[in-house]
Amino acid sequence: MAKPELETRRLNGDYAVDLDELIEIVDSYQNRQFDEDIQIIRTNHEGIESLAQKLCTSVEKGLNESDLEFREVEFGTNKKDPPKRTGFCKLFIEAMNDLMLKILIVSAFISIIISMIIAEDDERSIAWVEGGAILIAVLVVTTVTAWNDYQKEKQFLELNAYNDSQNNIIALRKGEEKEINFNEILAGDIIQIKPGMSIPCDSLLVRGTGVTTDESAMTGESIELKKETIKQCEVRLHEKLEEEKVTENMERTNHDIPSPVLLSGTEIQTGEGWFMVIVVGKKSCVGKIYEKLGQEIETTPLQEKLTAIATDIGYIGMIAAAITLIVLFGRFFIEQGIEGFKSEDIGDYFSEWFDYILVAVTIVVVAVPEGLPLAVMIALAYSVKKMLKDKNFVKRLSSCEIMGGANNICSDKTGTLTKNIMNVKEIWQGETIELESEKLTYVMADVINNEKAAKLFLEGCACNTSGTSESANATEKAMLQMLDKFECDYQSMRDIHCQDPLVRFQFTSKRKKMSTILTKITDNKYGYDKRLHIKGAAEIILRSCNQYINEEGGLEPLDEDMTEYINENVIEEFAKKALRTICLAYKDLRPNEGGITHEDDAPDKVNKLVETGDLICIAILGIRDIIRPEVPKAVEICQEAGIKVRMVTGDNKTTAMAIAKECGIISTDKPSGDSVLEGPEFYKRVGGLICKNCSEAPPCDCPTKKVQEVVKNKDEFIKIYGELEVLARSRPEDKYLLVTGLRELGDVVAVTGDGTNDAPALKKADVGFAMGITGTDVAKHAADIILLDDNFASIVKACMWGRNIFDNIRRFLQFQLSVNIVALSTSFVGSCVLRESPLQPIQLLWVNLIMDSLGSLAEATEEPIPELLERPPHGRDEYIISHKMVKHLSIMGLYQSIVIFIVVFAGEFFIPEESGYTPNRNGDYVYPGRAYSWGGDDLYKKLRDSDDDPGPSRHFTIVFNSFVFMQIFNMICSRKINDEINVFEGILKNKIFIIIFFTITIIQILIVQFTQDVFQVARDGLYWPQWIICIGIGLTVFPINFMTKFIPERIFPELGKKKKNPLESSGSLNFRKSRKNTMRVRQPQLSFM
Repeated sequence: MAKPELETRRLNGDYAVDLDELIEIVDSYQNRQFDEDIQIIRTNHEGIESLAQKLCTSVEKGLNESDLEFREVEFGTNKKDPPKRTGFCKLFIEAMNDLMLKILIVSAFISIIISMIIAEDDERSIAWVEGGAILIAVLVVTTVTAWNDYQKEKQFLELNAYNDSQNNIIALRKGEEKEINFNEILAGDIIQIKPGMSIPCDSLLVRGTGVTTDESAMTGESIELKKETIKQCEVRLHEKLEEEKVTENMERTNHDIPSPVLLSGTEIQTGEGWFMVIVVGKKSCVGKIYEKLGQEIETTPLQEKLTAIATDIGYIGMIAAAITLIVLFGRFFIEQGIEGFKSEDIGDYFSEWFDYILVAVTIVVVAVPEGLPLAVMIALAYSVKKMLKDKNFVKRLSSCEIMGGANNICSDKTGTLTKNIMNVKEIWQGETIELESEKLTYVMADVINNEKAAKLFLEGCACNTSGTSESANATEKAMLQMLDKFECDYQSMRDIHCQDPLVRFQFTSKRKKMSTILTKITDNKYGYDKRLHIKGAAEIILRSCNQYINEEGGLEPLDEDMTEYINENVIEEFAKKALRTICLAYKDLRPNEGGITHEDDAPDKVNKLVETGDLICIAILGIRDIIRPEVPKAVEICQEAGIKVRMVTGDNKTTAMAIAKECGIISTDKPSGDSVLEGPEFYKRVGGLICKNCSEAPPCDCPTKKVQEVVKNKDEFIKIYGELEVLARSRPEDKYLLVTGLRELGDVVAVTGDGTNDAPALKKADVGFAMGITGTDVAKHAADIILLDDNFASIVKACMWGRNIFDNIRRFLQFQLSVNIVALSTSFVGSCVLRESPLQPIQLLWVNLIMDSLGSLAEATEEPIPELLERPPHGRDEYIISHKMVKHLSIMGLYQSIVIFIVVFAGEFFIPEESGYTPNRNGDYVYPGRAYSWGGDDLYKKLRDSDDDPGPSRHFTIVFNSFVFMQIFNMICSRKINDEINVFEGILKNKIFIIIFFTITIIQILIVQFTQDVFQVARDGLYWPQWIICIGIGLTVFPINFMTKFIPERIFPELGKKKKNPLESSGSLNFRKSRKNTMRVRQPQLSFM
């Protein structure tokens, strides 16, 4: 309890220690040579308890919440400053920084100046319109680009904010455990240690056992460091100093003595306990680093590929523009040379030359598909938001698109395939007893009727566990809930028997066991003063037992015959029922066995040796973890989708096999020899990992950046690869080896994990999934996606979203490239043949807006459909433009170009004109809008040069209108990229598409009818028969698209190299080859959709 004067100081916001003194402790540890931090805590602050009093907190009860505001003012807050948003104006300026847009702006101003100079007096008031319209178009394009960037950044920051909101810890407040967010932590808070947690603030260990940390993130040293309380550290220091007295020239290092200091940004590897926060926020170690960092929006691999494609297409556009410019200037000087140059027409010449430059620049602007990377970001941002509703929190954007190509999922069992709600179903204690889970209470005598055996059983369950029946991990929760039903007060047993400091060896996935040394045992007539209780994987613990307690409470030898009997008739039978088997054992210890040095990991330490032999088996528990009901269906969907599901579990082979059968991972009653392997056997057969460069086992002497891990025995791995479905008794290194080998063979691998030791495999995988509920901070940090519900079915949904992203990009690509082909061919051929482009620069800028911003928004926001999971995944290096897309682009681009050329060169022969409209030829057909005739004589040009200038031609307005409507309807056709017959299927579900479709249509109508000289369209717009022709021409893309579906793509070139799916070649998957994407039978919709 705090002293009265300290309590008064706290209420006045006056503390007996200041922030600089607390920072000094942390700095002394970071610059430690031997024991400087210990000396400062001991000398300046008289230990942890005294320091806690100075901080007006209690190591037992934590903060009392009466002075939180004062504390925040005095020592700072752990809240991060809100990220600095890039202002819209800055984004606008960045968008305007595009070279082509700058050229357009300069050209537009020059056009305005020349037009104003050469215009007649009565026309000068409107002479600026064409150049001004280009400036407005540039303004619109720039504004839309800046807005998209603004929204993209907003989405990124929202995801980061959500990630921060999920960072919660358990703190003591007013003596009660309370869950608070990282942002709420204050100096003086007492926080619970959990293995795998990321330490949020600089802190001091106040109590704990077996605590180790990984400080590599802060120091670069990849070693596991022990942490102890200041009292334990002083004992270690005394031992070290005594050792130095008898050893000459003993060197000192900074980690000879453990430290109580925990650095923020580092990670807890093992142990349990509590620490006291001393430095928070910007002044903490991690806070200082965050201050120096800025947040950048991630560029994904697909964006990089599309940027490369966009660059290549841009080069093609620049070449086309250059040729166009050469041809235009060549024709001008040749033809004008024949006619003769007139000095009075020099202004007209300059105006025409700038028109040429504008056409060339506009061709480049239209050709460069800058909307491609934008489409990826829109697709990702849209999908990430939707995936959050599907319980997938995406940390790394590229993981979404990569997930579309996943053909292997290495899944944990507990909590992912199962509910992670465990119950003790059977107990073997000399004989097997089945427990009824419906019962609220049990009578111990009905389960274990011998008093001594019952006492040892309860003692082992109560004291060799941590947490409560509500907060412990799933296995221990099942044991403690069983004790609740026995009406056993396990907390009282802990208070009696567990010494301080607690001597405990923590459970790890490598050890597969946990043990605790108890004191104050009563039956010590043989000189025993302590008792080791141990629990863990049944077959592993049983190997260290030489006796067991029979049903009458007597000790019997555990010889080979009895061991074989237990393995076959207890462990094996439990496993066949899909029960996890946990063995409880104990061993009484003499004074010289087991002590405070239990944290030492050397195998010859006495504390380690007490675990390895002469144990007495108390009982074997059969624990049931229920399979999630949606998992078998989800596994079946994965298999139909060409995704191999492999279960990686710590359970024994029989249990793992039984659960895998329930999940549908193993389909046959008698699996093949390599379909179920144990981790150590698998590791031994494939030889582990070696460095590709030096063939030595890592770590090797190769430079870090050059180390490339590969499987040592690749032939054996390939032999196992096609059949392996379950990896039982798996250790972290086995999981890592499996993932490395799969990736080496070219597979796209997704991995699930929840523990600290899963982090390397999560990091190694193409996509790592961490468990949001049971996962440690270390696992979540290493993962790309966090499963908020720990559910395997959510991984299947992530696969579907990944494939949908890939398809959405292909949809947009098919739409944009078809527009590019037609726009480029029209502008290029028209300019070369007609000395002008049928599509004016301002019109092409509108088309560019349709293609890039609006088109990407429409095509990149399609919702996923179940049929996506009825085909194999796309390959890791599969080219983004598929063979079918080449077919559709070739035919649609050729068709639209021919149609436009027919309208351009022969429109006056079939396009009707309203009676009396000027200009016309004979009152029935539209007047040709070509500036020059085939022979080079003035055609429409002579009308524009006359005093009765009719303005832009109706003929070319119809060309522009027909072109746009073909793109509007082709946007619908581009929704289907795999030759699906019905292009309208599901269109009403995409509200964004519908809005954009009608927005473009309405704007196009307004442009044609009302913008006249601004968009270079006919001053009176079009009349209704001409509108019918334009829309009719646009609608023709539907039958062309339909007929194209039946043309074999093999007659078209294939871009990129197609790589065969290695799973398919190995014969391990049975793809349904007969099922085509064109005419599928719809499957019932999944429950999780």
